[in-house]
Amino acid sequence: MKAIEPFLDAISQTRKVWLLEAMTGMFAMLEDSDGNSYIPLWESEALARKAAVEDWADYEVTEMGFSELAVWLKELTRDEIDIAVSPEKDGEITAIASANFRKWVKPQADDSYHEDEEDDDDDDFDYGEGWAEQW
Repeated sequence: MKAIEPFLDAISQTRKVWLLEAMTGMFAMLEDSDGNSYIPLWESEALARKAAVEDWADYEVTEMGFSELAVWLKELTRDEIDIAVSPEKDGEITAIASANFRKWVKPQADDSYHEDEEDDDDDDFDYGEGWAEQW
């Protein structure tokens, strides 16, 4: 298991992380033997590029600033998807709970990223049973 501190130190300097993106909004994911899902994040473009092999060979390396990351981590928390810190090629990961990572990222983020109006932040509304049934 890799230490998280060097990862946090590196990204706190750049205020961004790197991901592998298959297509717009579709990122590389990992799953453990218990069925838990993780989004891998890297602290540098070079490390992310090095990971873009085999199943991820066609993925593009993309960066995400802390402002967008803070919003995205809220969605990942809701979807029960955590973070894999610079996963190793042998499949070993060091995980960070998305909710905990968001608490660390959010105070360091600026307000440069804004979601579209249709992406309402109030997603806790209970529609009740049958809301998606046909009329």
